[in-house]
Formats: sequence, structure tokens, C-alpha cells
Amino acid sequence: MTLADVVGPDLLVVLLILVGLAVPVWAVVDAARRPTEAFYAAGSNKTIWIVVIAVAWFFGLGFFLGAFYLLFTRPKVRRQMEGIR
Repeated sequence: MTLADVVGPDLLVVLLILVGLAVPVWAVVDAARRPTEAFYAAGSNKTIWIVVIAVAWFFGLGFFLGAFYLLFTRPKVRRQMEGIR
């Protein structure tokens, strides 16, 4: 039994679309809320991340870059924020 059998193929497509939209939006909002200094201290750039995720979303790749930001860059920035405060 697959997930499509349980929820139906239409609902599965809707869920995939929602997740595909939610991840890049979450990543952009998270990046926008964090201080620029924490990004620089983590060896990254806040503006670049926001622009790249937004442009990637436009081309259908926002989920992947948003997930990359959330999984790899965000923890580094959070660790730097603990040192800034």
C-alpha cells in the first residue's frame, strides 16, 4: 500500500506542492530574521541566500536550495548567533 492509495493521488499532489512551497518560504523567512553579522561570521551572506532561494523557486528548484539552507547553513548561523549575543 502506497501513500497515494491512502490519501488519493490528487491529495498527494497537493501535499507535494504545499511542501515544495513551504520549504523555500520557511528558508527565506528564517534567513531574513537572522542578523547579517551571524551570516558573515558563519562564512555566508544573508542577501545572497535570500535572492538565490527566491530565484531558484522561480525555476522550480527552491525546495532543494531551501532545504540545503535549512539543513546546512542555518545551523552554522544559529551557532554564530549564540556567540554574538
